[in-house]
Parts: sequence; C-alpha cells; structure tokens
Amino acid sequence: MTEALSGFLLAGAGGFLGAGLRYLVGWFSALAGGSCSHIWATFAVNMLGSFCIGLLSPFWISPRHPMRIFVLVGVLGGFTTFSSFSADTLHLLQSGRWGWALAYAVGSVVLGLLAAGGGFALHSYM
Repeated sequence: MTEALSGFLLAGAGGFLGAGLRYLVGWFSALAGGSCSHIWATFAVNMLGSFCIGLLSPFWISPRHPMRIFVLVGVLGGFTTFSSFSADTLHLLQSGRWGWALAYAVGSVVLGLLAAGGGFALHSYM
C-alpha cells in the first residue's frame, strides 16, 4: 500500500471516530435542552479538541507518523468543528445576538489557544 493511501485510510478511520464522537456530544447536549445547546456543544468540543491536540501532538513530531495521522488529523480533526463554529457564529449574528456572537467567537479563539497551550504545557511534565 502506498504511503499516501495508507495515510488517507488512517485519517479517514480516525475521522469516522472523531465525527461520531462529535455527534454524540451534540446529541447529549440536546438532551440537556436549551435553545443554544448545540452552540455550547460546539464550543466544548473545540476546547477539548484544542487541549487534546496540544497534549498529544508532541508525541508524534513527524507529520507522516501513522499515529499522528490517525489521532491528530483523523480523530481530532473529525471531532473539532471549525465549520460548525463558523455557522453557529453566523446564526447568532443573524438572530441579532451580536454580544453572544462576539463572546462566542472571541472566547472560542482565545480559550482554544489557551487550551492548546495548556495541553503542550502538560505534555512537558509527562
């Protein structure tokens, strides 16, 4: 099997798991209720995914390492939801919730960076 095909299959299998986990987070969030529960599920997934990427990426420095492809590109790439983040922010803007949209967008970026940094910092103690 070629390296490209192997990477494609690893990323795809990981993406399947990550997207499935993302769906479950949204599903459980909907059970909790609230008109914006899906937005906060997206926020939580992005923070957790940012932390996990920061924590785990130092284990596999090479971009071609099979575990890096499976876990970081696949699982966490399928789990985190930047496109959902963008759509949710637009939804808040379109519904006139400008303050919430600003808080959500800035909070997602700033806390996501802090979460990734926290993961990197924690990794250095391992």
